[in-house]
Amino acid sequence: MIKSLFYISIFFLLFSCNTEPTMKVDVADVPVPQLTINRLEEDVFALDTLHIKESVGKVHRKYGNFFNSYISGVLNTGGVTDSSAADMLKRFIRDLDMKDAYSNLKKEYPDVEFLKNDFTQAFKYYEHYFPKRKLPKVVTMMSGFNYSVVTLDSTIGIGLEMYMGSKNKFYDALGLPLYKKKFMNRENIMPDAIRGWLLNDFPYNMNKNDFLSEIIYLGKIMYASDALLPETPDTLKIQYSVKQTQYCTQNEFNVWSYFIAQKLIYTTDQAEIMKFTKDGPFTTAFNKAAPPRIGYWIGYRIVKKYMKSNPDITLQQLLDEKDAQKILTKAKYKPTK
Repeated sequence: MIKSLFYISIFFLLFSCNTEPTMKVDVADVPVPQLTINRLEEDVFALDTLHIKESVGKVHRKYGNFFNSYISGVLNTGGVTDSSAADMLKRFIRDLDMKDAYSNLKKEYPDVEFLKNDFTQAFKYYEHYFPKRKLPKVVTMMSGFNYSVVTLDSTIGIGLEMYMGSKNKFYDALGLPLYKKKFMNRENIMPDAIRGWLLNDFPYNMNKNDFLSEIIYLGKIMYASDALLPETPDTLKIQYSVKQTQYCTQNEFNVWSYFIAQKLIYTTDQAEIMKFTKDGPFTTAFNKAAPPRIGYWIGYRIVKKYMKSNPDITLQQLLDEKDAQKILTKAKYKPTK
């Protein structure tokens, strides 16, 4: 199943498995397999359109099930074995706009060595905190402007055309809003990819479906993102501007008080929950200065306080915890004015 994205951050020093993962740990000696990043977009646009079925078969053998999922779920052209899939793929790579976009992508990303280095470092942290879990493969692709990141078949797929710079002409042509465009840059790839993989590897496991459980779950994912990307700025991981981050810090007491006063903490009304968890230019329930997804930010703050108050809890134990009320109670979360 395809998963997309978004969210959070913070860092600093010290060692040991049980310390806060927001404290930087030494992973220099953690062994991880040598990473190879295959570039599916290059293989797709190099297909021999005069012998498309045979050419598609070769790419399918190289990428396995991921390619089948890419064809059917990302490009929505049917399965590899679908009789019309090859012709639809031919139209995709011959489309003038897609060819132009691919040309732009190649200029922006002639190589992805930086991703190899960044993922290798993140995987060292992943191996440190989750030694029993399997590391994913990494593939770059062109999704037809459908997805930034997908997690399929134990693979992180990165749609590089979604990271060609916030001022890229294609984003204006597509009518993408500013709040989305400003995070479609090279530096956003790793936060998006790691968040997406964590959402895939640790799917929703809370024992309730209320507001508190949802924001705590995403708070756990945000906290884990900190652990794997300790050097990445907060604003990139949370997808907030500096001003938006400052708003959250300055209004934490007011936001939490509002949730309590409006009896939102335990609501299961999805319409109400969405007001504070959906993406957008701002949180409409407050004002235009309030960033979107502010409920998730509160969830992250609760989780952070919980881990600080309970230093013996490991990151794995945090992610396994299903009881949001337990986390809230043991966090002793009480923001001050």
